[in-house]
Amino acid sequence: MLSSPVRRGTPVLAFCLGLVAGGTVTASVLLVAGSLVRAPLPQAARCAIAVAALAAMLLQERGLLRLRLPENRRLVPESVFRLGRHLGPLAFGVEMGTGARTYLPSALPYAAAAAVLLLASAPAALGAGAGFGLGRALMTTSSLRYGAEGGWDEEWLRRSGRLGSLLAFGFAASLAAIIVAAVR
Repeated sequence: MLSSPVRRGTPVLAFCLGLVAGGTVTASVLLVAGSLVRAPLPQAARCAIAVAALAAMLLQERGLLRLRLPENRRLVPESVFRLGRHLGPLAFGVEMGTGARTYLPSALPYAAAAAVLLLASAPAALGAGAGFGLGRALMTTSSLRYGAEGGWDEEWLRRSGRLGSLLAFGFAASLAAIIVAAVR
């Protein structure tokens, strides 16, 4: 099942804020680790690695390459509300926003992580992390408008091929622009 762990009547805003916070935490960790990775590598090598990561992820998205990428293959636990109705969804949002909790339905965040690790400035890294969290929040909030159980899942499955291609193209164009800017 693809749908959201947050249902109507729960503090959706807290969950979405947690998603954005989790994304910025991950980006910050990648930025700090990247300072160690970037030091010995010339910029041309870092750009080449980022381009290779992007190409591999696009091939993965199109089903032309099969990589086993790290992800936590678990569904949403029932203990989401273990910390209460407000703090529980916030905490779970942070966990899910890091990308370390539940499934990642696309390989593209891995290319973004490589770009942050190898190329990003602090503001760009934080923007990428917040963007990841906002993307997850958009999927969450969009699923809430469907009343029938599984309605959002059915709609996504019907349109996922076209939407996935559009998202991959937009992502690739944005990341390519960032790489070109980094080379200059």
